[in-house]
This record gives sequence, C-alpha cells and structure tokens, in this order.
Amino acid sequence: MSLDEPSARTGRAKGLLFNHLERWAIAEHGQEAWDSALAASGSREQEMFGGIILASSWLPVAAWNTIVHGFFEQQYSDPNEGMSLFCAHLGESELTTLVRLVLKIGSPEFMLKRTGFLWKRYFDSGSFAAEQEAPGQWRLWLADDADEDRTAGALTCSNGPGPWLQRGLELSGTGGTVRHVRCRFDGHPRCEFEARWPR
Repeated sequence: MSLDEPSARTGRAKGLLFNHLERWAIAEHGQEAWDSALAASGSREQEMFGGIILASSWLPVAAWNTIVHGFFEQQYSDPNEGMSLFCAHLGESELTTLVRLVLKIGSPEFMLKRTGFLWKRYFDSGSFAAEQEAPGQWRLWLADDADEDRTAGALTCSNGPGPWLQRGLELSGTGGTVRHVRCRFDGHPRCEFEARWPR
C-alpha cells in the first residue's frame, strides 16, 4: 500500500486522547457541560467514560468523532474554534521535556519529517507524510478515507495536526504557521497542510 492509498480498515484512537479531552473539557467548561455532551452521545461513549480509559488503550475512532462533535457543537458556535483550542492544549501537554529538548536541538525539518510517527501516536489509520517545497516551506498530507465511522473526522484533521505542529515550530525556536489548506471531507483526495517559517 502506498502512502497516498487510504486504509480500508476501521481505525482506532488512543485512549490518552479521550483522557486529555475529558480533563480539558471539565477544566474549561465544567462538569455539567461535559456530562451534557456525554448524555447526548451514544451508549458506547457513555459506557466508555463510565469506566476507566487506559491511556495506552486503542478505542474506536468513531467514538472519538462522536464525542468531539457532541461536545464542541454544544459549547461553541464554531466547533472548529473549540477543537483548535483543545488541540493547542494537547500539543502543549504532549510535548514532554524530552521532546521539547529534541525540538530545541533539532530543526523544523527534523520534526516535520517525523510527522507520520506523531500521527500514529494517536490514530492507527491514515498515512501522514511531508516534503519540502522550498526553504522554510513544507507541504504535509494525510491520506485516508473520508468516513467518520472508520477514520479521524473533519474536526480532528482540520484542527488537530496544525496547532500541534505549530507549537513544535515555536519550541524549535523558529516560529511559523501550519495551515490546513485542503480536506478530504470537502472532496479532496487527501488532507493537506502548509508549514511556513521565516528563514
């Protein structure tokens, strides 16, 4: 299977994502807001959060899509705004001391070349890759199906990788931006991102 060929299997999301979301949602919006989102979700999501979610576990990506849609659509007039805030928080939380050190020592190119590894930390479907277009300018892409029952959904691909990678650029000392410029949920063959920083 090539990097641009979508996976046909049902994907999963890492348990630590669910844990981060629950803690952030309660801290920012309160227990009542979180409980309301769970009540509006399905019995699967209610059962999952009613127990213990291990950070190392793999859970259905459809459950992840359901809860992020439910929560951010309830709390924000633009769900993308809320998801972007959460993903920026996730990037800050997940960039551990060791990763921060590597980013400070390494270059932006060093980090972007490893985007596929970072994506696989959270989702086991889809292929993430990157290539340099010019000095200080890279294009990244996520190849996967546009199917929220089997793959990371539109809220995640539109707002997840960008803030996370942009925080990495800041920690590398270069600054810069990462923009989501094409989305497979809008009919494009793959999600694409543009990373730029000053030279």
